[in-house]
Amino acid sequence: MKLLKGFVVSFAVALSMFPASVFSHEMPVQGQDEQTVLGIEHEWLRALVESDRGTLDKILADDFVDSNWKGELRTKSQVLEGLGTPRPYLQNLRDVKVQLYGSMAVARGLNEIKNKDDGIVMQIRFTDVLLYRRGNWQAVAAQETPVSSR
Repeated sequence: MKLLKGFVVSFAVALSMFPASVFSHEMPVQGQDEQTVLGIEHEWLRALVESDRGTLDKILADDFVDSNWKGELRTKSQVLEGLGTPRPYLQNLRDVKVQLYGSMAVARGLNEIKNKDDGIVMQIRFTDVLLYRRGNWQAVAAQETPVSSR
């Protein structure tokens, strides 16, 4: 019995030395810098192209609204419901600039969409607004405007 008490006390002391975050299921805290937001922009596009619902669910805030290139307003739920099979187009972000305003970031850039033959199908100018909430960036708004199509 004495041995069991000693083990319990030792275990409790050892456990108290570990930070609570080791056992937390929360997402890790992200940096509040332009490079982090730029990385999220690229991960967002990858998730859209590959229909990666889990990643999009983390990136898009529950109150996210997108004004897409067709002029439609879409909520997070509608974006996730609209995911299908990956598309045969190649997409690349260009000229992405990020500006930080405290806990808000605005990312502007160009999404270049190409076919398999490397021909440009469409270019879409975008503006994304992200908020830093509980240690993570989440997109709350997006606006896309077609620049050209062929």
